Amino acid sequence: MSALRSRVIMTSLLPALVYASAAVFLVGMGWRLAAWLRAPVPLNIVLTPGPATAAGVARRLGGEALLFRSLFGADRWLWVAAWVFHISLVLLAVGHVAGLVVPELARASLGLTEDQFHQLAEVTGGVFGVLAVVPLLCLLLRRLTMERLRYISTFSDYFALALLLLVIATGDQMRFMGALDLARARQFVSGLLSFHPVAPPSDTAFVAHLLLVCALLAYIPFSKLVHLGGLLLSPTLNQRNNAREHRHVGPWDRLQAGGSPISSQGPRA
Repeated sequence: MSALRSRVIMTSLLPALVYASAAVFLVGMGWRLAAWLRAPVPLNIVLTPGPATAAGVARRLGGEALLFRSLFGADRWLWVAAWVFHISLVLLAVGHVAGLVVPELARASLGLTEDQFHQLAEVTGGVFGVLAVVPLLCLLLRRLTMERLRYISTFSDYFALALLLLVIATGDQMRFMGALDLARARQFVSGLLSFHPVAPPSDTAFVAHLLLVCALLAYIPFSKLVHLGGLLLSPTLNQRNNAREHRHVGPWDRLQAGGSPISSQGPRA
C-alpha cells in the first residue's frame, strides 16, 4: 500500500514541480527581458574600438556569445575553463534532447542501429559529463584561493556553482554507476511534453537529478546565470560606433521633443 501511495505521489508531485519550475523560468526570463528593454540608454556608450555597421555589431555579439572574445583577452586560463564548460553544457543538452525526446529521429538521422546509438550516447555523455565538472571545480577553487576574488564573492556565487555541480554530478552518477531504465525515462519525458504525466523511473539518482534541474531552472532568471541575455542586450556591445554620422536619441531627448521641461543637463530633481 505504501509503495502504491508513493508511486501515486511521484506521478503527480514530480511533474507538478517540473511544470512549476518551467513556468517560473519562462515568466522570470520574460520579466528580465522586459526590464532590460525598458532600461533607458541616454548615451551612445559602445566600447571602442566598436563596429560602425549592423553587420559588425552582429559579428561582435557572435564573437562574445560563442567565443568569449573579451574573456580571451583578459584571462586565457579562465577562458579555457569557461568555454569548455559552456560547450560541454550545450552538447549535454543536445544529447538529452536526442536521447530522451526524439531518439528515433536522432538515430535515423545518424544512420545508426539502436545499439550503436546507445553506445554513442554512453561515450559522448560520459566524456562531456566529465568535461563539464572539471571547469566548475576549477572555477570554485579559483574563487576560494584568490584573495581578491574571495573578498567580492557572495553566497549566490557559491550557490550557483554548487547547484551546477550537483546537477552534473547526479547525471554522471547515473551514467557511470547507475542502472537507469532508459525506456521508462523516455516515457516519463514524453508524458511531460504531452501533458499526460506518467510515473518516473524508480531511480533515486534520476529523481534527485530532475529535482536539481527544476531548482536550477527556477533560479536562473534571478541570478547571474542569466548573463547570456544581458550580454546580447548590453548597450556597450550592441550599439554601433557611429556617433559622428548619426545622433543618438536618448529618452531625455524624446521628452524634450514632447515639450517636457528638461534641461540640457538632464532631468531636474
